[in-house]
Parts: sequence; structure tokens; C-alpha cells
Amino acid sequence: ITWGRDFNYYKKLTVSSGTFTTNADVIITFPSYTVNFSLESTGVVQYSFNGTDIHGEMDSTKSSKDLSFQNRQVTKIWFKLISGAGTVRVEAWGIR
Repeated sequence: ITWGRDFNYYKKLTVSSGTFTTNADVIITFPSYTVNFSLESTGVVQYSFNGTDIHGEMDSTKSSKDLSFQNRQVTKIWFKLISGAGTVRVEAWGIR
């Protein structure tokens, strides 16, 4: 995990669980303006912003493998693996 004084966030993680874990996989500690998800492996990964509900899915065979959320405050993100391998890159930029 790397974030600097300029409020940038970057994390690459391997999603291996078929369920949302108790703790969030990603925690962004500053008000974000843009958050990007990129599925860098083959497979399907679902994500949640509350750890319970499925809010979307990334599929390496579709355009949903790269997602961008703008003007939305995102602080915690959970991922679960549906199929294949699950290497996900998360990047965030802060509001000044």
C-alpha cells in the first residue's frame, strides 16, 4: 500500500476468497475523487462497498475488467473471487 502527502492510493491484491471477508480488502483513508479498479488476470471478481451486498462485477472477457468511479466517496472495498485468478489493481485520487 502506498499513499503519499498528495493523497494518491495504489494497491495490487490477489483475491482468493469466494466470500467477502470480515475486514475490507481496501481502505482509503482520505476523501477520494476518482477510484479505478482493473482486473489484471483472467476470471471474474465481484466487489462490494459494504461487505455484504454485491455492487458489481469485473469480468476479464468484458469491458467491465476496467472500472472508474468519479465523484463518489469510496472508503472501504471488499472483493470476492467467482472464477479464475483474481489480481486486482486499485488506484484512488483525493480531493484537495
